[in-house]
Parts: sequence; C-alpha cells; structure tokens
Amino acid sequence: MDAAAAGAAVLMAALNEAVRDFQTYGYDQFLAHQGAVTPRYGGILPPAVHAHVDVGVSFDLVGAARRGGRREARMSVSVGLRDEMFVVAGEAGVDALEPGDADEPWEYLRELPEVAASDLDECVALIRDYTARLCGYTAFLDDIGVPRSSRSPTGQA
Repeated sequence: MDAAAAGAAVLMAALNEAVRDFQTYGYDQFLAHQGAVTPRYGGILPPAVHAHVDVGVSFDLVGAARRGGRREARMSVSVGLRDEMFVVAGEAGVDALEPGDADEPWEYLRELPEVAASDLDECVALIRDYTARLCGYTAFLDDIGVPRSSRSPTGQA
C-alpha cells in the first residue's frame, strides 16, 4: 500500500468512527425522546465545488411539521479539501419553523469553527474532537423543545 492509499484508509477509518459515534448518540437521543423524534444516520456527499463530506445524525421532529413539510434537527461534522488543506467544521441546528420566515433557514445551537489542517493526523484529530464535542451535547433536542419520553432511560420525564 502506498502512502496515498494508507492516508485514505486512515481518513476513512476516522469518518467511520464518527458515523458510529453519531449512531450511538442518535439512538440514545431516540430513547430519551421516544415518540418525538425519528433519527436518520449516515454520511452525505453533497454536490460541492471542492471535495466535501458530512457525517452525523439528523432527526425528523415528529408532530413538529412546518408548513410545506417536515421539521428537522441535525448535527454533523464536515470535512473538505480546499487549497490543498483539510477543512473541518461542526454544527448542530434546527431548520426554521416556517420556510422564508427567517433570513437563515437554520438556527444553529452549536457551531464549531472551520479549522484548516495541513496534514492528515491533524485532520483526524479534529474529526475526533468535533465528533466528541457534538456527541457530548446531550441537551440538543431539549434545547429546541423536543419533549422527553416518560420511558426515558435517564429517568427524566
């Protein structure tokens, strides 16, 4: 395996770990908010000018549909390539209640800054740090008003 392939394998492993962490987080939040959320997991390769991937979890907010569709909350870590640098960022937010009501279609409760990393080890460390910081935000759904289940594993109603 050459250096480029080894680097790609390291990056893929770090992204896979992040997906696994977000799956655990999403399932824990689903249990705490049963009946109020439906989690969706995974990575997204959106069309972009530069190579870019998002990994995270999103939640359909049951009973909180906005006019014209469902309501969604999500948290994710993004990794991109720009000017021969890795760029890592993270965010947790919820879409606006009504389309067109806000200048910004998303309300962000946590935004981790874009950080440029010149080497793979620094990029992987940022992915792990940002994933841990976002998955540590256990009050995310509470902060946007999603009710907790009476069957919550934490014992909170």
